[in-house]
Amino acid sequence: MKLIIRPLEEYRIGLRQSSGIIIENVDVISAFPSPTTILGIIGRLNNVVRPNEAEGIGDLEDAYKSLTSRGLNPYNDKSDNPLIWGPVIYKGNEPSPYYPLLFSKLILDVKKYVNMNVDKEGVVEELRFQTRQMNQINRSNRTTIHSFYQKFFSSEYTLEYCVNVSVKPGRLVAIGGENRYAGVEIKDSLCDYGKGDYAILLQPLLFETDKDYFARIDTVKGFDCVEEIYGILVEKGNRADFKVKTVYYALGYGKVRRPMLQALPPGTVIKVKEKCRDAKALGILSELGFGAIYRYENPQ
Repeated sequence: MKLIIRPLEEYRIGLRQSSGIIIENVDVISAFPSPTTILGIIGRLNNVVRPNEAEGIGDLEDAYKSLTSRGLNPYNDKSDNPLIWGPVIYKGNEPSPYYPLLFSKLILDVKKYVNMNVDKEGVVEELRFQTRQMNQINRSNRTTIHSFYQKFFSSEYTLEYCVNVSVKPGRLVAIGGENRYAGVEIKDSLCDYGKGDYAILLQPLLFETDKDYFARIDTVKGFDCVEEIYGILVEKGNRADFKVKTVYYALGYGKVRRPMLQALPPGTVIKVKEKCRDAKALGILSELGFGAIYRYENPQ
């Protein structure tokens, strides 16, 4: 089953766990709703959202169980049938799917990208966004305290997710912050997960390690299915090259702040171990949909 999201206006999904004023050069946002965001959307459509004061990820575990009648095992290193898989992105009426790179770029040509084609032309595209001046208002006298800037992504993109649970139809859902909304469609159709031993990450692959540097892959919680990590395409002056990059990824808020974990970002190219040939998501919270992968054949 597919859950299709069509933003109705420019939108933003904050990634930085901060309070107060957000200055433009540290305004860390994503264009791609995470599994926790999609879980909330499914919960609202199915009318199973309820207040939860649980610490850590207790609210996610309760929401997962209410939808699936199964307990969520956060430390399963893989999931063959994650609750949520995606996103796959479409632009306007173009028929070809795109895939996320980091949190604000698109992979236009998977074959060239996975084959380590370091010429970015026709391979990677930055999502369009607007920078808007915002005002913080003094509520007592309605005067402006000061102005700041925030980025909003264009609404021309459609985001598709595969969900392994029945979802009631709906029309509008909230997406991100600033009271932004999107149209939502539920479609009973098959999903293309790709095939092969190589893959690109569609969602952050969450992991834990007690080493600051030089950790072996086989000692990292979340990497049990990962044979090799090739990295993401990053710019270096006039050229682009592949580099292994990690980020700290916040799991967002329920009634309380959830943990922040290390992650390989979306767009990272990996090789998946043969023993995990049926896996569609890898790493910590893979049952929920983190570490979702799109597979591809051996890039030779």
